[in-house]
Amino acid sequence: MGLIEHKKIAPGLYWVSIPSRKVFLQAGCPADSVKHLIKHGVIRNQANGGALHETGPNCLLLSDLGIQNGQFANLAEFTMLQMFYRQGMLIPNHPGYSKDKPVMIGNPEQIKAQLDYVFRGNYGLIDENELVEAGMPREQAMEMMRLKLKFAFGRIQATHDLIDCRHLSDDALDIGGGVLVKRTGINKFRISVEQEFIDLDLNLAPHEAYQPTYKLNFQRFAPEFFSVIHSGEGDGWDIHRPAMASIICYGPDVYLIDAGPHITHTLRALGLSLNSIRGIFQTHGHDDHFAGLTELMLGDRKLEYYSTSVVRHSVNKKMQSLLSVKFPVLERFFTIHDLAPEQWNNIDGLEVQPSYSPHPVETNTFQFRTVTENGHRTYHHLADICSMSVLQRMIEPDQQKPGISLQYFQRIKDLYLQPADLKKIDIGGGMIHGQAEDFQGDRSKKIILAHTADELTPSQLSIGTRALFGQIDHLVKSHIDNRHEVAARSLHHYFPTVPFSSFYELLNQPIESLEPGSALVRQAGHAQDIFLVLSGIVAAPKSEVPFGLEYVAGYLVGDDPDCPLHQLISKSFAEILRIPRRIFDSFLERYNLKESFSKNISRRRMLQNSDLFQSIKWSPLLNKIAKSVYEIQIKDQQVISHFTGHFVFILETGHLSLFREGYAEELKPGQFCYEDNVITDHAPLELQLKALENSRGYLIPHVVLKDIPAVEWKLLETYKRRSQAIQKAPVLHKNAS
Repeated sequence: MGLIEHKKIAPGLYWVSIPSRKVFLQAGCPADSVKHLIKHGVIRNQANGGALHETGPNCLLLSDLGIQNGQFANLAEFTMLQMFYRQGMLIPNHPGYSKDKPVMIGNPEQIKAQLDYVFRGNYGLIDENELVEAGMPREQAMEMMRLKLKFAFGRIQATHDLIDCRHLSDDALDIGGGVLVKRTGINKFRISVEQEFIDLDLNLAPHEAYQPTYKLNFQRFAPEFFSVIHSGEGDGWDIHRPAMASIICYGPDVYLIDAGPHITHTLRALGLSLNSIRGIFQTHGHDDHFAGLTELMLGDRKLEYYSTSVVRHSVNKKMQSLLSVKFPVLERFFTIHDLAPEQWNNIDGLEVQPSYSPHPVETNTFQFRTVTENGHRTYHHLADICSMSVLQRMIEPDQQKPGISLQYFQRIKDLYLQPADLKKIDIGGGMIHGQAEDFQGDRSKKIILAHTADELTPSQLSIGTRALFGQIDHLVKSHIDNRHEVAARSLHHYFPTVPFSSFYELLNQPIESLEPGSALVRQAGHAQDIFLVLSGIVAAPKSEVPFGLEYVAGYLVGDDPDCPLHQLISKSFAEILRIPRRIFDSFLERYNLKESFSKNISRRRMLQNSDLFQSIKWSPLLNKIAKSVYEIQIKDQQVISHFTGHFVFILETGHLSLFREGYAEELKPGQFCYEDNVITDHAPLELQLKALENSRGYLIPHVVLKDIPAVEWKLLETYKRRSQAIQKAPVLHKNAS
C-alpha cells in the first residue's frame, strides 16, 4: 500500500492524506471547502476517550491566485475555525488538542492576505479608534470593545500566533515527517514523500467555477407587494442548505439580506440574476454571510449596499485584506448607503431599522416595515445573535473589565423579543449564536428558525418552524403588476434617450411564462419577434453554440439577427415579454434609433466574445462601449512599448506576444492586456506587445468601464494573475532548466 492517499474533492480542492507522517493536507481553499470535506467523509466525528471530536486537515496549501474566474480562491476562515475548535487543536484538555499549530503553506503574499483576513474575520474592527473612525460615538465604542474583549477571552490575538506559516518559495519545502511540497508551475504543486509523489493543479478551467455542496430545485418567483423569500436556513457547516439569508421584495425591487457563498447559484434556482437585484443589506462579515459579495460584483451595474457605517468599515477591511489592496473595495464596486443605527431609514417607502447586536464582529439585526391601512406590517431578521444565557454570563459591573452592563443585556433582550408579523432567528447555539428557547414567550405571529445544520427538536418546533428553500411569506398583497415596471426600466436601460411614456406600445404585449426546459419560440410565426426577459434565465445548450450564450432579466433576445432563437430554452422558471417584430421596428424608426442600434453590432459581438466582458454578454451596455472604442492595426513583427493614457487593449484578430525581460505570454483573439494602466498607478507591469502576424484590436477608454463592477473585478483579477506570473517566471524557468 502506498504512503500517499489523495482524491479530488471539487474544482480547485484536493485532499492528501499521509497517515504514517501525520500529515493531512487540504489543497485549495475556496468557499465552503469544509462542507465539501464533510460531504466526502474526510471530516467526520471520531470517538476519543469517550468524547467525540472531528477529524480533518492539519495542513492547508493555498492557491497561488487569490481570485479565479471571479471567485475568491482562498477563504481559510472556516477551515481554520474547524481546525481550532471542531478538531480542538488549540483547546487544552480537548481530545483533539495538539502542541503543533495548524500549518498554512503558500506564497508570502497569499499567506499574509489570509492571516489579515482571518484576523478581521475573528475580530472585525479591533480598537476604539477604528470604531470611532467608522462613525461610532466614543462612549458606545468603549461599550462595544468591552463586549468584543469578552468574546475574545480578554485580548485580541494576532493570527500568526495561532498558525504555523510556511512560505513556499523556490525550493521544495519540508512540512514535517519528510513530506515535501514543491511548486512546479503557477498554482501547480508536487507532494512527495520518499519515492512517492502526486501532482496537483489548483487552476480552474476558463469557464469552470467553484461549486456548492447542495443542489437547489427551481422555484417560481412570484412575490406580492411586500414579501420575504427564504433563500437560506443553514449555517457555515450545513452541507444541504445555503447559509441563513432572505430576499426582500418590495414593489418592483428585490433586495438580498447577506450574500453567502455561491449566492448566484441560489439566485438562479429562483429565476433571478444580478440584473434582478437592486441591492443588499449586510448583517456582518463572517464568510457564510459575506463570501458571495464578489459574485455580486459580476454584473453590469453597481448594486446598492445598505448597512451601518460600522459594519461597512468592518466588511471593507476584511475585503481589503483578502485582495491585498488599500482602496475601499465596497465603494469601488457598490453604491453605498449608510443606514442610521437604531432609527427608521426610508428606502422608497420600505423602512428599515438596523440595530447593533452582540457578536465577535460588528453585526446588525434588521427590522423592515411598510405601512398599510391597518398599521405596519413587519419583518425582523436576526442573524448571528447571542443566546441570553451567554450574555447573562457576560454581565460585569466593573467598566474597566471585559463584559457588558445589566442595562446592555436588557436592551438586547428587548430588541430580540420585539414582536413582528414575521421573524427569522439564528438558533445555532454555542458561544456566539442564539437559541430558540430564548423566544419561548415571543409574541411574533410567525417565527422561522434558522442558522443550524441540525434537525429541529419538538421543543424548538413549539416555538417556530423551519422554512423550505424558496418558501415565500407575503406580508402585503399587490394590486399592481410590477412586471411592467421591470420591463420599462429594462427598456430605458437600452434606450436612455427615450422617455418612459414612449414605451407603452412595447409594453402593451403579452407576458409569457416558461417552465424549465421550455423552448423560447414555441410558434413558427414568432421566430422573428423580440423577447425581453423579465425573470429567469434563457440560454442555448452548450453543445449547440459557444459557451456563455445566456440571457437574463433585462436583456433583449433577438435584437441581433444572428441570435439562434430556435435553440434557446429556459434554464429556470422564466417570464418574457414578447414584442412583435413589426412593433419593435416601428418604435426604432419613430425615434431614429434603427441605424445607431444596428451599426455597432460587429463591435458589440467582438466585445461580448472577449474575456473582459464574459460576465455581461448581451448587455445594453455593450452598445455604449462599442461606440467608444478605437481601432488599432499592428503589423507583423511591429513592437508597441506601451499605450499612453487610461486604456485597456482587446485583441480582435491575429496573435501578439505580451512580454518583458524574463516573461512572455501569447495574446489570442478575445484576450486583453494593459489592465495595469487602470488598476494601479504605482506598480505597472511594463509589458510590451509584439505582433506575430498582422493583427487588429481596440483600445477602450477606462472612463466607459470604471462603473461596471464585473469589468473592474476582471481587470483586478487579471492584474493579480499576471503580476504573480511575472514574479514567478524566472524561478519556474530556472527550475525547469
